Amino acid sequence: MGAKLSSFQREISSTRHDDSSDFIDEISGLDISIIDESLIDILSFVPADNLIKNCRLVCKDWKDIIDGHSIWKIKCKREKKCIPAISFETLPSDYYKKIYLWNPYGRNLIQNPYGEEGLEKWTITRNGGDGFLVENPPAGADPVPPEVGSQCCFATACMPCVKFQVVNLLAMGVSEEILQLKTTKIQVGEWFCARFDCASEYKLYIALLDEKYRQVDEDSTIENHQIDHFEHFFTEMQWAGSMWHSTTHTFENVAKARYVFFCHSGKDCQFWAGNYGAKMTGAFVKIII
Repeated sequence: MGAKLSSFQREISSTRHDDSSDFIDEISGLDISIIDESLIDILSFVPADNLIKNCRLVCKDWKDIIDGHSIWKIKCKREKKCIPAISFETLPSDYYKKIYLWNPYGRNLIQNPYGEEGLEKWTITRNGGDGFLVENPPAGADPVPPEVGSQCCFATACMPCVKFQVVNLLAMGVSEEILQLKTTKIQVGEWFCARFDCASEYKLYIALLDEKYRQVDEDSTIENHQIDHFEHFFTEMQWAGSMWHSTTHTFENVAKARYVFFCHSGKDCQFWAGNYGAKMTGAFVKIII
């Protein structure tokens, strides 16, 4: 038994690497070393939450590996996260980790864009008349086009209904270095329509805001921190139609953008009780590289 252990110890010792992580088996007294490449591959199968909360605490070697890029790059590729086709001389901090956790590139950063979660994630500033209502399918209007991805929509009422959402780009995993690239753009848009039997108004206002937006006092306005903005206004007459329309815009100068303020509103123009105002769905904010 002793000879076998000695032989095994010599085999492990001969494969030891300078950057290896060493483990001592307290029962057998064996010095078991796993080279970084193997450890990275093994740890790449551990759920991200466990890696961050538990595995980082094991030892310095594990912490360095988990805080590095390799393990997260492997996880990103395995789970087909969208990795920008960009080469950096020095990778941004937590670059692949952010991509793995948030997958921020090429996907919609607006939360609850269709109303499938009710009014969650949206901040309502005006809820006139009967207020916002989530419809599925849209009442008194054409079905939402299939490419939108859902038949849910928000319907407004006889008085202005206004709500907004602020997308914190850095908190959603977007790297500052990506925003500073000349090729990076931010694409925004939404679908909207009116009922067939009631005139209505729809408004969309989207602004890129600077890094100081969240650090200001309550009296400061969006305009004080606005880098660029886009507005769209649409009025539909009664009996004019119930077709869905889309509006899109691409912001090109986004280097200083840190937040996207997305606000939409609607109302009917005939002051009818119920939800006869403009409808909207499929709001989106996407990082395009």
